[in-house]
This record gives sequence, C-alpha cells and structure tokens, in this order.
Amino acid sequence: MSRLSDWWKWVNAKPQQSVWDSGRATIPYPELSRRDLAAFGACETYLLREIVDARSWGREVDARGVPFPTNGWLIMPRRVYSALMDDTKGTGPKRAVMDSVVAWLADAGALTRLSERTRADIAASNVADRRETYAGYTHDDGTRDWDHDMWQVEPDRMLEVYPHLTDANIDWQRAASS
Repeated sequence: MSRLSDWWKWVNAKPQQSVWDSGRATIPYPELSRRDLAAFGACETYLLREIVDARSWGREVDARGVPFPTNGWLIMPRRVYSALMDDTKGTGPKRAVMDSVVAWLADAGALTRLSERTRADIAASNVADRRETYAGYTHDDGTRDWDHDMWQVEPDRMLEVYPHLTDANIDWQRAASS
C-alpha cells in the first residue's frame, strides 16, 4: 500500500511554484487576449531563467580579463529566444513577443540596454571565447545573431518586479540584502 499511497499523493499534490514561473510580477501585465497572454507567459518564463543566472553569466564575461562598463548582471534575450525556438521546434511565440517582454521589463526599469560600444566589445569577446572553446568542433566563425542583443539587469528594480527571485540563488539573496 505504501507505493500506491505515495503515487496517490504525487498525482494529487499541488504544483510547487518555481522562480521561473510566469505571472508572478508585481507590475501590471499588458492587456492581452488569452492566446497572446499564453505566448507572453512562455517568453517571460524563458527570460526569467536567463535573469536568474544573469550574475553568473556576468561573472563569466568579466573573467575574460577585459573590464566592461557593466554592473555585472547581463542577459541576452535573443539567445533566450533561440533556446525557446529550439525547445518548441520552431512552433513557439514570435520574436516580437519576446521583444515585448523585454520592453515591458525595460519600461519598469528592471532592464537597461547597454551602449552600442559595450555591446560590440562584449560580442567580440563572446566570439573570441567561442572560437577558443570550440576550436576544431565547429566550421563557422563563432558569430551568432544574438551577440549584439545585450541587456543589463538592474537587480534592485528586478527584485521589486519579482520579489520571489530571492529564492533563486545566492546572487539574488545577496542583492536583496544589500
């Protein structure tokens, strides 16, 4: 009976919320139809995964030895969109939906676009890192179409928009306590 009761509990358990779940922002969502809201939510979920790891990726970029004028919290929304398209086999939301999620967060002050020069420098660093890391494994020059789509996360404002990010990892806990 133990396995049956465990199974019954598992099947009937309430879903646990994740830090990546969409729909948890404290700012108003755009007025959208049910279908458009589902697409917006899918993009928001994928973008939240990138936002959770923004400081980690920022440290990776900083570790390349070149000082970039950023706060160290970086995301690349087009890279996120590419992952969404891979996961949905191209049937996911259009790129304009991801752009609207980014614009929505930028309007709230949670994301800021880096300067053209900084984006170009980091993009060149990304390409050089790819060439070094994957030398001999790829036949392309290492450039990706998302390399210049670089945004900076403003952790204080992002925590106002998504207070639950403090549960994500130690970087967000430190940002909340500072």
